[in-house]
Amino acid sequence: MKKQLLFAGTLLSSLAFAAPAMAQTPVFVQWPLKRNNADSTQVRLPAAGLTVATPTFKKLVLSNGLPGTTTGAYAPYSSNGQAFATTATATGGSTAIPGGPRRAFFEQFAITNSGTTALRVDSLIFTAATANSANGRVALSYSRSGFTTDSVDFVGGKGPTGVLASTANGTFGAATTTQAAVSPAVLPQFVAGAASSLSTFRMAFVSGGTGISMAAGSTLTVRLYFRVGSDTEGRYFLLRNVTLKSTQVALAARPLLASTTLGVYPNPAQDQLLVPHASASRDAHVLVYNATGAKVASQDAQPGTTETSLHLNALASGFYLVEYSDGNQRSTARIVKE
Repeated sequence: MKKQLLFAGTLLSSLAFAAPAMAQTPVFVQWPLKRNNADSTQVRLPAAGLTVATPTFKKLVLSNGLPGTTTGAYAPYSSNGQAFATTATATGGSTAIPGGPRRAFFEQFAITNSGTTALRVDSLIFTAATANSANGRVALSYSRSGFTTDSVDFVGGKGPTGVLASTANGTFGAATTTQAAVSPAVLPQFVAGAASSLSTFRMAFVSGGTGISMAAGSTLTVRLYFRVGSDTEGRYFLLRNVTLKSTQVALAARPLLASTTLGVYPNPAQDQLLVPHASASRDAHVLVYNATGAKVASQDAQPGTTETSLHLNALASGFYLVEYSDGNQRSTARIVKE
């Protein structure tokens, strides 16, 4: 329990908008996986000096989008994310992968530092579920050699119910080809028509609580290994918003104020965000900053109103900081734009 609490503190600090101790360039890159596996160039290529690879499968394939005899159809890409299994057909769509997730069944994500300065990566974030099964599992590992000389486990992280237990924290274990994962994390069962049944996982690259450093020319590769314990039709995995990020230096100058945190909604947001606030003065306004600290949207609040609407259509998918200010005080909230 003590180790879990210590790790929770480390993870939360690595995900917060706080100034890092290392003078390294921050990273933010996301694969939304809602239209194809390279569906948002603006998000996937956020800064010079970062080369982002297109995700690849091994022994997993996209859904063919056809219904089974007893299950509905799952499009290969949709607002629920990427749908895939060991075979493309809905009938027998996910041939059982025995034991825990195995190293032969994975999707791979990679970034390369093509610049001249070091990059820092703190966290892996993704949203996932298993269709038509409560027995889906996922394990994770990363490598700085393309899995030729090293394979490193994520020590743990947070899932839909909080800090992941040591018995189900996504740990893979021994680095043999056929070895099953020893402590895979449990994937929630997807409920058709309820996108909220997909759950978000947050995993930390733990290295003294300060993330990992990518030297110029180096590549970081992450693999997500999947397993389902049944070969009944329609057992697809759903995956979206796979994100590699670090703490953001620019946003550190605008920390969240615990006593004046905004209760914005909906969050995540798509086209519109509503910002409740105290009765607005003539100087009140709402600002939006991206992950590098640049102002990307603004809206004056109408004097005397208690809620301001923001249109987010022009913003790319990703993380943003929303700030409400009336000249005397400032309130902030972190949001996700889908």
